[in-house]
Amino acid sequence: MDLDPSEQRSIMSDQRGMSSIRSGGLSRELSTRKSMLQIEDTRLSVPGMLSRNASKRANSIRRRDGPMLERQVSSAARGLSGLRFLDRVITGKEGDAWMGVEKRFHRFSKNGKLQREKFGICIGMGDGSEFSGELFDALARRKGIDVSEGITLGQVKIFWEDLTKEDLDTRFHIFFDMCDKNGDGLLTEEDVKEVLIMSASANKLSAFKKQAGTYAALIMERLDPDQHGHIEMWQLETLLKSTTSKETCKLTAEDTTDLAKTMIPEDYRNPMRKFCTKMFESGLEHWKIVWVLFLFWEMNIALFMWKFHQYNLMPSFQVLGYCSCTAKGAGETLKFNMALILLPVCRRTLTSIRETFLGKLLPVDENINFHKIIALAIVIGSVVHTVAHLSCNFIRLSTCPNNQFMAVFGALFTQQPTYMDLLLSTPGWTGIAMMILMAISFLFATSSFRRNVNNLPRPFSDLAGFTSFWYTHHLLIIVYFLFIAHGYFLILTVGWYRKTTWMYLLIPMVCYASERILTTDHTLKVDTIKAIIYTGNVLALYMTKPQGFKYKSGMYLFVQCPRISRFEWHPFTITSAPGDDYLSVHIRTLGDWTKALREEFAKKCRPAVRLNRRTV
Repeated sequence: MDLDPSEQRSIMSDQRGMSSIRSGGLSRELSTRKSMLQIEDTRLSVPGMLSRNASKRANSIRRRDGPMLERQVSSAARGLSGLRFLDRVITGKEGDAWMGVEKRFHRFSKNGKLQREKFGICIGMGDGSEFSGELFDALARRKGIDVSEGITLGQVKIFWEDLTKEDLDTRFHIFFDMCDKNGDGLLTEEDVKEVLIMSASANKLSAFKKQAGTYAALIMERLDPDQHGHIEMWQLETLLKSTTSKETCKLTAEDTTDLAKTMIPEDYRNPMRKFCTKMFESGLEHWKIVWVLFLFWEMNIALFMWKFHQYNLMPSFQVLGYCSCTAKGAGETLKFNMALILLPVCRRTLTSIRETFLGKLLPVDENINFHKIIALAIVIGSVVHTVAHLSCNFIRLSTCPNNQFMAVFGALFTQQPTYMDLLLSTPGWTGIAMMILMAISFLFATSSFRRNVNNLPRPFSDLAGFTSFWYTHHLLIIVYFLFIAHGYFLILTVGWYRKTTWMYLLIPMVCYASERILTTDHTLKVDTIKAIIYTGNVLALYMTKPQGFKYKSGMYLFVQCPRISRFEWHPFTITSAPGDDYLSVHIRTLGDWTKALREEFAKKCRPAVRLNRRTV
């Protein structure tokens, strides 16, 4: 697309400010992408389960919804499949099966007692099985039977009844007793591995036996998300039930929920504990923001309480009571916040701070968010201060008995003022004017007015947008002059040294004004070489590079289009390489200014030539 070569664009380059974006904006974007990858990495290939990455603590637990939660067989589940005695069902008549056991008892028992090493062959598991021996010990512990001299036929009958029950809970508890030899209700990885090996030997699963250690590790990995080195019985019970239920196609929603619970770290199982854990982890991750916000609100509270206590001891308290204390406390926080709110938008100052040790302690890249938080504190302080004066202090001053008023305020007044006199006084009308101007400025600064201009009903859509934000925000210059006057011509305070508003504002206002002046000195004019309008409402501008203009990848510059506005400057990342002999930016059409810029260049576009392809 060709443009008039005389078309001029103005670019303001702030190289120190640009370096702040390079170290802040880009790193923040990369950090965001990294966290997204970490979240994706926590997913496991087991649909229907809440799961986590085994190597990292889960930041979030996700459930995939569906009418039926169908499972794939995991490695841990394959490890549990070797415990075949859990779902073994004795076929045939129970009486015939017991008769076989009884015959073998009489054959291998001595003096009516069956020893441990003969228990396996007696119940049909084979002779000399280590697994049968452990099963014997577990059943004995379960029933509290002393087996040092062997067991009787009646005791074998009791053991047999437990083994042949189709109740899964009974067979599960037998397995638990085999694992939990010391009876503390906890299983270590070695305990699980040992039982898996014995079960594999008993079922002649040689390949499974070789992988028993791996399967035990996988089971622990799945069920021990907090890495305590052990798991609880209920966790393993849930996993075993889910595995058996899956094989019999009887997996219920309750089973799925219970199994999901075993996969969740214990700090996430209780809603309140989960909330506290997430808050703690978020605090550690954003510790810079946490301590700065803590200090900020503590300063506001301290200033409020200090001024509140100060006016509580003054003679005016006899007439005004706690109304004056509240108004003055809120006013003191306003002085502090009206001064502080200028610092986050001093880009050069922030760049200098970033290059010092303070850059490691302060969340410099969150300057705009901090600016908004301070604005919120100003809104709160302004409302409290105004309401306390208009609804209480002015009323009490104008309606209290004259003799009491003159006794307390006689040195400051020649006569008792009316409510209208107070309203038209310098502190009164300046306060009302500031509230109106700040309300307009804050309203147009909200994201709804700035970014959703096309979604707002008329006439708001005609007033909203970045242009309106820019102009209304500059009304705050008037507010600052009114604020100084408001704080100097106080009604109940005498002495310039006691009127501290200007003291709060002096350094921040000088710093901000200096940056605005220096910024104007760094304005450079350039020629537009080329402009391209891409699909997706993206405008690419290619401009001449001023002599001596240096920058690094990731820096940004401010662009102004005089035909649209001579006052608005908008930041855009430089998309050209530092070694190129031109400057380029890619601008996405989102707001009113970028839309007007796109339309301005669209007027000079040559229409695209369309070629019709013919088939020969």
